[in-house]
Amino acid sequence: MTIKGFTVPLGESLEIRGGLRQVGTGAEFLPARGTNGFFARDIQVPGGLLGINFPLPGNAVTAKAQLVGPASNIRVDLSTNSVSVPVKLKLTNPLIGSGCQIASDSNPVRLNLITGTTAPPAPNTPISGSFGTPAFFDTYLTFTGARNVDNSFAVSGANSCGFFPIGILIDGLVNAKLRLPSAAGNNTMIVVNDVAIGSPPS
Repeated sequence: MTIKGFTVPLGESLEIRGGLRQVGTGAEFLPARGTNGFFARDIQVPGGLLGINFPLPGNAVTAKAQLVGPASNIRVDLSTNSVSVPVKLKLTNPLIGSGCQIASDSNPVRLNLITGTTAPPAPNTPISGSFGTPAFFDTYLTFTGARNVDNSFAVSGANSCGFFPIGILIDGLVNAKLRLPSAAGNNTMIVVNDVAIGSPPS
């Protein structure tokens, strides 16, 4: 994920797991039982709070994606293997408090990860995804190495970092570090993934 040229490696940090039920011409996402279907792990923010790649005490920052709203906000289009999902990023660091986040419930990052070609606003230019390599495994149709892309989304600023009144300064520090807020046309997300679609064994 790149925000105005600042890149945060996602690694193997995201997974969407659940089922789909046909509704009219579309499909309704059904999360794995007892979950919202959105699974994420912490990732390290390069440079930490101070932008220094050195193990200074209190500098390390982790980020974790969170689904905004109910599982029904996850939209899957099987005809294109695209996924639309609203998210926010929870930041963790001893100095920024437990509520620090990028984006919010009322103003999430709205990702539309497609396998086709994007049509972003400037200065970004179109990029393309791909379905991956299809194969059958038991009762599943798999797509290995699928590539989902989006470079048309906006990212709002950090909020709720630290405690009033110093929290306003910490919000500003986080925004300066990650170059936020960042309008559409300045951000890119590329996810290389494996997809499995089918009926589970009875």
